[in-house]
Amino acid sequence: MHLEDIFDQTHKLPTIPRIVQDLLGTFSQSDINLGEVAKRISLDQVITAKVLRLANSVQFGVSRKIGSVNEAIIVLGFDTVRTLVVASGVTGAFVATPGFDRKAFWRVSLGVGSAAHKLARMLRLNPEAAFLCGLLHNIGELLIHVVQPDLAVRIDRSVAGGGNRVQLEDNNIGFDYIQVAAELASRWNFPDPIRQALADQNTPEPESRLSRVLQLAVALTSLPEDPTPEQLDQALSRLPADTDASIRDAIRLQLPELVTLDPEMERILS
Repeated sequence: MHLEDIFDQTHKLPTIPRIVQDLLGTFSQSDINLGEVAKRISLDQVITAKVLRLANSVQFGVSRKIGSVNEAIIVLGFDTVRTLVVASGVTGAFVATPGFDRKAFWRVSLGVGSAAHKLARMLRLNPEAAFLCGLLHNIGELLIHVVQPDLAVRIDRSVAGGGNRVQLEDNNIGFDYIQVAAELASRWNFPDPIRQALADQNTPEPESRLSRVLQLAVALTSLPEDPTPEQLDQALSRLPADTDASIRDAIRLQLPELVTLDPEMERILS
């Protein structure tokens, strides 16, 4: 099978809402009409409900009730609302697939996204772009389940037994979930930095700092509950070489917080 064969099965491919496509285009815009954006988001009742529920959650500590998308943009900021809309659209684009635990899948994805968001803030990178990278990092795995469910289930069993997912997929399908994720991000018109970070997940020394943040977020969220110093050092090796020692120390100290997923985000998006 070739990578193109996955995307030739258009009747099985997920589609994201138009408002998500519109907002992805704003990553490259410097002049954004926030009133018009709020109006377009409000036309999608499902996404609007999710955004308002999160905007009014304890996570943001807002003192008054937010009743509209326009208010949410004012209180939370456009970048945060855009991320919530895109995340809501992506998680809602996939239907239930036999033999696949969607809830567990999105919990892992959101956990990596949350960790990437926090790490990006520490490294002074775009936290919203980092979150979306984490959310999408293994979306290729989900798409393989949609198109090739029986084969995907067999690969999952082998992975559970200690097998390497990338190698198993390359050997049995001819490509892996990382390649699928990068291609899907391209077809969904995600910004190039996000697509490149997804494609670089297995690259030993990626040039992009966003790619390194994603690799680090995946590594940290994959650690056992009580990692050894050697395991943590191996994860931290994904940091850019010029990272200040104080940031490395902060990551060590804040590890439990970094890898803990906010329950409100999980409840709303999954």
